[in-house]
Amino acid sequence: MSAEQKPEPPQGGAVKSPIQTIDRVAALLEAVANAGPAGIGLSQVTDAVGLRATTGRTLLSALVMHGLVAQIETTRRYVLGPRFFELNRTYTLHNDLGAVAAPVMRDLWEATSETVQLATLQHGRRVDVSVLVSPQLLNINPTAMRSAPEPVEPLIHTAAGKVLLAGLPDAERDRLLASGRTTFDRARVLRELATVSETGFATNHEEDITGVCGIAAPVRDHTGRVVAALCVGYPSVRRTPEYEERLRAATTAAAAALSGLLGAPEEGPEDPAGPADQAGPEDRGRRA
Repeated sequence: MSAEQKPEPPQGGAVKSPIQTIDRVAALLEAVANAGPAGIGLSQVTDAVGLRATTGRTLLSALVMHGLVAQIETTRRYVLGPRFFELNRTYTLHNDLGAVAAPVMRDLWEATSETVQLATLQHGRRVDVSVLVSPQLLNINPTAMRSAPEPVEPLIHTAAGKVLLAGLPDAERDRLLASGRTTFDRARVLRELATVSETGFATNHEEDITGVCGIAAPVRDHTGRVVAALCVGYPSVRRTPEYEERLRAATTAAAAALSGLLGAPEEGPEDPAGPADQAGPEDRGRRA
């Protein structure tokens, strides 16, 4: 092996693959990206990744031909090319949460015939990204809800809210809970959130709105972080232990499928049966 084929490891502790050329190209792209809009010169970029100038020039020329890198005409410095940004736009589109979730939500909606919601946390508030209202005459329709003035209460009293709170880092969750104006039993809430983390789902038995029940499970991204809650809302008059268990199984399976599409690690809590509680009347509510 020649001296040219003994580069230093790429900066940033990049993983080495069995194909050295791929490693070199990845290191060059990272160095060019890190340089920003002013670009980076040939000697700088090759020094940064441990390549000889001749090898670096050859690889960069190929990247320029593919549009992944461009060379500023006046300075001859390298910057990211237009093809790189086209690929990034495609990646963003493919990983848009609502778009990725749509077929999974549709399957869950068809399997349960109940209202399906995908909720996220935005600036400390629960936001429903997507909603499919139950086709049944007696249903839960969150699209007709009023906006809650208190951001914490909808989190601690809804199934999706509990899942989102349980997925937060301790410090962020504590700060959010402390920001609310509503008085609540903090110790009880923390115990319930710990149970949600352990079991992988949360329930709401008319805690927020009379007649509204819900069951939710966490949606995780490629890092394993909870990025959303997938929830099924249904009228309490249909609630029985058997019905709730069927909804729980369908919801957790759908959330796991969506997490898989987002690249989440294949791991999670046990799949226990959901608990039963008292039932209640009425038909409509705001959200589960």
